[in-house]
Amino acid sequence: QSDDAVEELERYMREAVADRKRSCPLEWWRNNSSRFKSLATLAQKHLCCPPSSVPSERVFSTVGNIYDDKRRSLKGENAEKLCFLHYNLPLLDWTY
Repeated sequence: QSDDAVEELERYMREAVADRKRSCPLEWWRNNSSRFKSLATLAQKHLCCPPSSVPSERVFSTVGNIYDDKRRSLKGENAEKLCFLHYNLPLLDWTY
């Protein structure tokens, strides 16, 4: 199953990039979901609108925790990376 997912991801990465001005990502995934079943499931979960503002409020809370008095000189790019890791490492069962 893992090899199938890797092969599916490799096929997806070889696809031509869609023209963002003329195509709709939701329509693209609807038309290509049978070719990329695992990725389509992820796209449906992560590209949809959140049902409430709670997730975005959590992100702002996390950023507030990152930017404290000791880290005021932290660049925005690095804060973004820290937020990304904070929310995505648990999805991989990563402990730190």
